[in-house]
Amino acid sequence: MSADPGPVDPAVFVVRPDGTVVGDDGAAGALAAALPHTGRLARRMGELVDAGDLRALEALGLARLAVGVTWTPAGEGTYRARVTPLEARTVPTYTVVGAVDTSAAVTHCLTRIMSVEGVQWSSVVTAGSRVVAALGDREELHHLAEVGNRMLGILRSLEDRHTTGFIRLRFERGDLIGASLGRHALVACAISAADDALVTTIDEVRAVLAGHDLSTVTSEIHRDATEPATEAAEPQPVTPPPLVGARFAGAGERAPRTRRRSLFRSR
Repeated sequence: MSADPGPVDPAVFVVRPDGTVVGDDGAAGALAAALPHTGRLARRMGELVDAGDLRALEALGLARLAVGVTWTPAGEGTYRARVTPLEARTVPTYTVVGAVDTSAAVTHCLTRIMSVEGVQWSSVVTAGSRVVAALGDREELHHLAEVGNRMLGILRSLEDRHTTGFIRLRFERGDLIGASLGRHALVACAISAADDALVTTIDEVRAVLAGHDLSTVTSEIHRDATEPATEAAEPQPVTPPPLVGARFAGAGERAPRTRRRSLFRSR
């Protein structure tokens, strides 16, 4: 019997703004070549959702990829990456009870993602760049199609890294989470969310949607979308009788609420 070779050293490398690579990416240069493209896609996503600059990229799947990013004034990135091999992970087997239509299955899955502590909103984007479902903060939904399209591009560029896990893009004001659903993508925003909780829930989501063709979902979230009609309206407070008399003038009036303009909530 051969001796245990022991832990495998991680691959550590740097991709400079001019494209030169220092170190070995452990993938014959393919990973190093993909990072500048990935970084440009991610940086634009941060602009779209007002999240600030991209600071890091992490992928958890067949290996753990951790990439720190710094930017030049011209917008060119330097990527300092570390790829750590992981032990093979056994994906749990889930039993899906009862047949439901695809739209209902997608809504159920987004509800499960929203149950992860720290997740602010979640959405499903098809390979055709259609946002077919979204839950959570629903402002500026017209950005989600482009955000989802760019996330699909990132997932495809790192295909062998994310197939059993997810990708986390760390920005100045929060994270964007992406996970492949076959040819489609789950995209979520998180201020804080633990890796273990995300992996477990995404495993469940993939199991539930495995038998569904997401491209058949006909609904689509548009830029003027409002809260889904299926959601129960919040109970309205009972209005007390009006106060009378000059000294009560203006009593009970409330200042109008202002709406946030960012998909990220402030920390």
